[in-house]
Amino acid sequence: MTGALVAGLTAVAVLLGGCARGPAPAEVALEYGRAVYANDPARIYRLVSAEDRRARDEETFRRQQRPLSAPVLEIVGQLASFITATPVETKIDGARAIVRLSFKLPNANAPEVKTILLDWDVARLDKLAEPERRRIRERLDELHRAGRLPMLEGEETLELVRDDSGWHVFLNWAGGVRLRFAATVPDATRLRVSVDPTQIMVAPGERVRVTVRATNLAQRDLTTKVAHRIEPGPDSRFLALLQCPLFVPATLAPGETKEFVSEYLLLRDVPGRVKQIEVTYEFPLG
Repeated sequence: MTGALVAGLTAVAVLLGGCARGPAPAEVALEYGRAVYANDPARIYRLVSAEDRRARDEETFRRQQRPLSAPVLEIVGQLASFITATPVETKIDGARAIVRLSFKLPNANAPEVKTILLDWDVARLDKLAEPERRRIRERLDELHRAGRLPMLEGEETLELVRDDSGWHVFLNWAGGVRLRFAATVPDATRLRVSVDPTQIMVAPGERVRVTVRATNLAQRDLTTKVAHRIEPGPDSRFLALLQCPLFVPATLAPGETKEFVSEYLLLRDVPGRVKQIEVTYEFPLG
């Protein structure tokens, strides 16, 4: 092959590559929906806009995701692959797009699915050998191919922005509400407490996981039952507490460290005037 021909073919390849169409906004929105369903932090973070990524680094984002074992992630990933979406409406204005999709996604809590998945008993799923996990995947595939996999239907509207690398989902993390978390203890010589994260920007409708670590520094057992204060008080109704295991008294042996995970939801109807909400965990000692 002559050098001129090689150069010509290379030039054509470059031109074709430059003209190649990237995924349309609706395609990116569907991929994002599947990634969220599958609890795939790497894919989710890759699909969000550069502006969002500047507001929240990937490590902070990953810590917010619910930790799942490899066998369970494998299952939810398979279910996510069955999600379909039909564009209802797409409005593109320059480098911005609004996409409204009609989704169909597997009902993971349907009796047929829960039976196959051992009633979502994570401890049992984690212990399954590979042949047993493969059989679960095969049974889910059979349900899907036969059209008997229970599905949920709904609509979702997403905003996307386009940059040099294509379309990305815009979540407006930077324009959300700043949540601050702190802890107070009556005697720091007996109990050491840390909170993670200490602050985070959250968009309306987004959940936040907060990990509280408590270490008993005393020479005897300590029992505590946490209270939490949300300020300003009038805005506390926009931050829903979904889970707080510390409402139940916890006892720590000398030198023992325990972790407690709380989960909050910033309600979608939070008004634009709300820019910051502070949560303080208070640890009375018994």
